[in-house]
Amino acid sequence: MSDSEQIIYFHGLPGSADELLAFGPDIARRSTGFRVIDRSGRHAAPSGTDYFARLAADLRRDVPDARLRLIGFSLGASAALRTAAHLGDQVSRIDLVSAAAPLDLGTYLPDMAGAPVFRTARDNSQMFHVLTRAQSLLARFWPGQLHAMLFATARGDDGPLASDPEFKAALKSVLRQCLGPGRAGYLQEISLYTQDWRAELDRVTAPVWLFHGEEDNWSPVAMARDLAQRLPRCEALNLLPGGSHYSALKWYLSNL
Repeated sequence: MSDSEQIIYFHGLPGSADELLAFGPDIARRSTGFRVIDRSGRHAAPSGTDYFARLAADLRRDVPDARLRLIGFSLGASAALRTAAHLGDQVSRIDLVSAAAPLDLGTYLPDMAGAPVFRTARDNSQMFHVLTRAQSLLARFWPGQLHAMLFATARGDDGPLASDPEFKAALKSVLRQCLGPGRAGYLQEISLYTQDWRAELDRVTAPVWLFHGEEDNWSPVAMARDLAQRLPRCEALNLLPGGSHYSALKWYLSNL
């Protein structure tokens, strides 16, 4: 990274900056210079275009002279791409890890561990609010149980990672933050994600690198392959044998 380049990190959902602390002190130190975008709900907006334009405006105000390297993890990949569409040439590159592609780009839901959440958000807004309220209560009072539920179907390298005490402690903090104080942002972005945003991909002019676990069942590997075909400038698709969702992020941060 050059002195004039700023790394901008878009965490997953549920997610927060604490997911960067989940893989041990060495990786945590590597990410100390990252600027983590605040997506906790302070930018309420009537549409995805307005919402991501406001995130881009914040970046232009806060780091007006720096070239931006965007990193998007999981559902943060959607936010990174849709924000990049408003930043133009200020973005030097985009790295997407375990990227969640637009649902309308392929037939993914049958293979997604979080399919019930996305179907509910897409089809029944009121029920989605009820569901996230239940998740919020679990995150507050029984975060260990919620963690176990989320990783019940973990595949590949995510299996042993989910049982690591340091990882579990960090993810519990992530869940409490995202589904507690950050719940409004979670509700908004999940709802925006389930809309059809394929056309926004055409406005991403920066080069994109994809890093994806072959065993990922949160963001199926078909998402990465389809994004590689659809994005205007995909430089490389890096598939990680044995890797899954969070384990792909661990690999990426270890090799950054």
